Amino acid sequence: MTARTQAVRARRTRAQLLDVLTTRLDTIAAGRPEPLTPAEAALLAETIRAHRAEADRVARDRHGLAVARAVDIEKRKAAEAAIRELEGDLAALRLTTTKEN
Repeated sequence: MTARTQAVRARRTRAQLLDVLTTRLDTIAAGRPEPLTPAEAALLAETIRAHRAEADRVARDRHGLAVARAVDIEKRKAAEAAIRELEGDLAALRLTTTKEN
């Protein structure tokens, strides 16, 4: 089984578990106080930790992308400045060549 297949299965399983937990929590919220079983409570805690970890990972990725974008912008600005300088040198060279002829 490939890593991608495992990831897809894991996401599908988590989604199913979230559906079950959501139904149970809705039942409790509706006023039918059926306490969570220890297994359900453990699953809920695990799910919350997984979502928190995923949110942290997304935040780190977002920060990394912002830093990479800033670096790319600076590189583009430097390249544009170098092009302008070369265009100025080329124009000066053309002017010098024209005067010599």
